Amino acid sequence: MGLKYNGKADVYSFAITCSEVLTGKPPFGKDVEKGSIRKLVRDGVRPELPVDINTKLSSLIRYCWEMDPRHRPTFEDICAELQEIKVWETEAQKWPTFHWRSCFTIC
Repeated sequence: MGLKYNGKADVYSFAITCSEVLTGKPPFGKDVEKGSIRKLVRDGVRPELPVDINTKLSSLIRYCWEMDPRHRPTFEDICAELQEIKVWETEAQKWPTFHWRSCFTIC
């Protein structure tokens, strides 16, 4: 094919795998043909992510499947971001859910 492999395809694959793990569904649907997937990817179509996942995780996954491979993170960057997300999630679990309405008293 003449294309130079530099590992950024693995970053894309990682993001696609994450989407499948998070949704429990094949990224482009189970009835999509292999040739159709190539076209969808080239056209910039990406799988949908659940709306209720951590926004930092969602952003990281989207960053990993950037159209231009040069703009995708390295696995070193991905690991650092995942560690930060893990720490943030761990800290967030220590605090009770904050409801802004509880700050106001209605007479």
